[in-house]
Amino acid sequence: MKKSINAVVASAGIIVGVSGFTGNAHALSWVISPDANALAFGVTAVAGVAEIGSPDSGLQPSGIFGAGFTVNSNNFAMEFDSDLYSWDSYSAPTGPGTGYWDAFIVTVSTSGYYWDLSPSDPVVSSPSTFVWGGTSYADGVLENYTTAPLSTDTISLNAGNATYYVSIVLDTKSLPDSDINHPSWGSFHVSLVPEPETYAMLLAGLGVLGFAGYRRKQVTAA
Repeated sequence: MKKSINAVVASAGIIVGVSGFTGNAHALSWVISPDANALAFGVTAVAGVAEIGSPDSGLQPSGIFGAGFTVNSNNFAMEFDSDLYSWDSYSAPTGPGTGYWDAFIVTVSTSGYYWDLSPSDPVVSSPSTFVWGGTSYADGVLENYTTAPLSTDTISLNAGNATYYVSIVLDTKSLPDSDINHPSWGSFHVSLVPEPETYAMLLAGLGVLGFAGYRRKQVTAA
């Protein structure tokens, strides 16, 4: 049975459009992060104005803007492509122009959604976690991460029969580096990979998750 969910994000956060497919072990339903709120016809991140294509001088709210869903399965795998932009950085603070600021994150966990797990900088890439946020801060260069044509990134977690929490967010909030400077925005196109035993019952789900955020540097005092 095909299940479609469509959402539109205005303001400072996310544009979500999803066509998911439901099998015996798969049901796709979006849950909104605490820095966003659900509307009758979509999802909107509160605060700010539309920031897609913003200049470096723009401001963005500090928050975790995104959405997620759960999958009950014996294992989990997901493919996605992305088109991400940032005037900021998410790299080791080794000198001027570096530091853990804006981060685009796609992650899967059996413990809960990303925003419920008290994340802190830095978030580390792994087979179950994709992280990108540019490499340089305040250098006036708009960095871009775009998946190569005909290729995808993947995340997976094999924890046996479990509930898998998938989170897709732009994090401009996590400490110790919180920041409202140098905006970031982008989009993800997501496709679930079905288990072999249920493949005949499923079609690949396609989702679009776009993020837009502004923020200005706000380092929390120790």
